Amino acid sequence: MSRICIIPSLYLHMLLILACFALSNAVQSDIDCLRSIKKSLQDTYSVLVSWDFSNEAEGFICRFTGVECWHIDESRVMNLRLSDIGLRGAFPLGLKNCTSLTTLDLSRNQLQGPLPTNLTDVIPFVSSLDLSYNSFSGPIPPSLANCSFINILKLNNNHLTGEIPPQLGGLNRLSDFSVANNRLSGPVPYFYNATAAAGSYINNLGLCGGPLSPCKNDQGHTNPFNIIINFERHIDPFIFGFQVGFTPAILSTLLMFFFFPRGASRLSISLVITYHFITKKILMGRRQRLIEEIFQIQLTEDSGSEESKVTAMEKYIRRMSLEEIEMATNNFDIEKVIGRGNMGLMYKAMLSNGLLLAVKRLHKFESFKKEFLLEIEILGRLRHTNLVPLLAFCFEMEKKFLVYKYMSNRTLHQWLHCMPQVEGKKMGWTLRFRIAIGIARGLAWLHHNNVLRVAHCKINSNCILLDDEFEPKISNFGNSKILMNTSGIPSSCCNFVVPEFSLGPYKEDVYSFGIVLLELISGREPSTWINSSTELYVIDGCLAEQGFDEEIYGTLRIAKNCIRVQNDRELSMLQVHQAMCAISKTRNEISVD
Repeated sequence: MSRICIIPSLYLHMLLILACFALSNAVQSDIDCLRSIKKSLQDTYSVLVSWDFSNEAEGFICRFTGVECWHIDESRVMNLRLSDIGLRGAFPLGLKNCTSLTTLDLSRNQLQGPLPTNLTDVIPFVSSLDLSYNSFSGPIPPSLANCSFINILKLNNNHLTGEIPPQLGGLNRLSDFSVANNRLSGPVPYFYNATAAAGSYINNLGLCGGPLSPCKNDQGHTNPFNIIINFERHIDPFIFGFQVGFTPAILSTLLMFFFFPRGASRLSISLVITYHFITKKILMGRRQRLIEEIFQIQLTEDSGSEESKVTAMEKYIRRMSLEEIEMATNNFDIEKVIGRGNMGLMYKAMLSNGLLLAVKRLHKFESFKKEFLLEIEILGRLRHTNLVPLLAFCFEMEKKFLVYKYMSNRTLHQWLHCMPQVEGKKMGWTLRFRIAIGIARGLAWLHHNNVLRVAHCKINSNCILLDDEFEPKISNFGNSKILMNTSGIPSSCCNFVVPEFSLGPYKEDVYSFGIVLLELISGREPSTWINSSTELYVIDGCLAEQGFDEEIYGTLRIAKNCIRVQNDRELSMLQVHQAMCAISKTRNEISVD
């Protein structure tokens, strides 16, 4: 389907230049944006209390609840996720000052009133807009059709009225759309790229057409042949020119027939007839190709092909072009390679606006298709402080890429075992313990969140990335298992979901986390102590007699309990995280005293 909505390269470059210019001036405006949002909305649960604007440190707003920045040290808001926190009020117009915003999630709050008619001016670059489960009323603004970057649009479970603007059908990037449970009526638009099923429109007053029952006096909005007619009339200049010029040509011929010599008349008639048949043949050829293309697209959507599955992933995460990837990696310069793994190479990349990325280029093996789709689905649907942010993906010319936020401090394994063992590179216990708590928190959330419960199944120090502040980020979900899908959204990449009562994968994560804890405590590769039972030999010498002995031994006991889960011992990551937090709490109480 991407063939229909390809953006010309020059246009894309112009957008990148404009975006770069906008981002360079966005820092203060983004601060003003968040300040305006906090001021205009009622914070029922006092969640936005953490938005303290008295701090003037660079990037301070990036630590606010629900705020994700392009870079942790720059106040440029990339995503704003304020779902289900009890916000009241109207749609915050101050969002127009968040000039770099790409994701806006205000779902499951108590917002009300009409949506702004000038949404294009407020959120021009947003690619994911979720306003579902609020109390917004009035019509859907036609100006939404001008937000050309949108690929996810969720307006379901509100009080919206009127017709769905047919202009929304022009959103070529749109892949996930829902207006269910509103008060809408009239025909539904035809989308070139969206897969809006009947469930996207249920429980409205009188919607019709498309996947729903036909409209009365149906004008054929969704009939493929009427799409072809509209395409011919409004898009193809050749067909339009023929339709405009054919009638005058006939009139001119008739005039020549009556007022000019017979020879000239016959010649003109012959020319017009020839012109007619040649043009008709061209038209029929174009029409046939268009019919084949439309029905080929429909067949692709209905089939289980790899391309259709990848296209379905666009509702979770942005899709980049191969051209963008090549530009960011300097055409896959070997000097940009920062890692090599079983699945492929990792490149350090940079967009034209200065944003650093880590691009994983997968080897061209069929066996990696599942891993590719699984990584997109899990990291596209789940966002957490301790999960590596997946920003985009690319599937083009049978090449697969995963695009992550760049983690400047590489992996935990490199810090423990590969860095020069000098004082400045040696991790102290305080940092190791903080990393351990972050990993435990991320795993516990994976196992117990209310969207998609996942077992990682391959936790080790190599898949723990460290950001600028050494906050751990769990990565490499290609071997993970989805244990429960509580969101109601079918899995796009897996034919089945492992039953939750199958605790094996959960136990595997608990056991592996125990190994990582021992690695943090010992500072050694697991292979050197995995069979050792003497505590004296698993504690890193540089950690001894630093005032943390009791804390280290407490953590060591947790590690051994994690490893014992292989003997049918019941221990969840939530319990492990709570036990580690108890050690941390004891430390804080001692330091306060």
